[in-house]
Amino acid sequence: MIYQQPAFVLHSRPYRETSVMLTLFTPEFGKLNATVRGVRSGGKAAVQKQAWLQPFQALQIQWRGAENQVSEWIHPQGFEPHGLSIGLKGEASLCGLYLNELLYRLLQTCAPMEALFLHYQTTLQSLQQAVNRDHQAWCLRQFELALLSELGYELDLLQDQQAQPILDSVSYTYRPELGLIALHPNYANSSEWNISGECIIKLAQKAFCKDCLPAWKQLMRRVLHPHLGPKPLATRQLFKSF
Repeated sequence: MIYQQPAFVLHSRPYRETSVMLTLFTPEFGKLNATVRGVRSGGKAAVQKQAWLQPFQALQIQWRGAENQVSEWIHPQGFEPHGLSIGLKGEASLCGLYLNELLYRLLQTCAPMEALFLHYQTTLQSLQQAVNRDHQAWCLRQFELALLSELGYELDLLQDQQAQPILDSVSYTYRPELGLIALHPNYANSSEWNISGECIIKLAQKAFCKDCLPAWKQLMRRVLHPHLGPKPLATRQLFKSF
């Protein structure tokens, strides 16, 4: 059976003399691993293939496999651009690579992710159009929330650990095993990390707020950490050196 899918390259590494190993993101099958031959042979065709197999370039890939049984490792028989490359530069490019690293680390192979695939494309386009760091950060926070939801780890931003509504006048902390916890007024200014209920409500409403961006960033780091594990994200190190 011949399969065809739109795809983006999440990760690439050399393999043998002329081949590359790819990790692809597709709508119907989520994350797939692929081996592509003749990419590093030095000829004109190889140079063209290398140009196509770059991050943020939408592809159309084709491969042969058993009917109703997609392998997590495929050997594409053909691929070509599927629309224009989304040109991300500078910090926007780092933001896009951060999205790729999240998907590479968190997605399971052969799991349908059609809604997330569309959200990924939209986020790349939004990053391309973002006018400053604040808007880039806002794009990342929205994607992180969508990713968690698609993976079944949706963050409840409407109520705290005791099923009480989030109040804008209350400060909260976050613990992975419990969720959002309201802090007693006497401890709201302690050394324990906290976020205001006002910022949580705005995040739930998808209402951009420049003042809330630092708190949102720290909240999402705490939410993602148990799923990512102890290994640090390479893109976070790149952000520090940029």
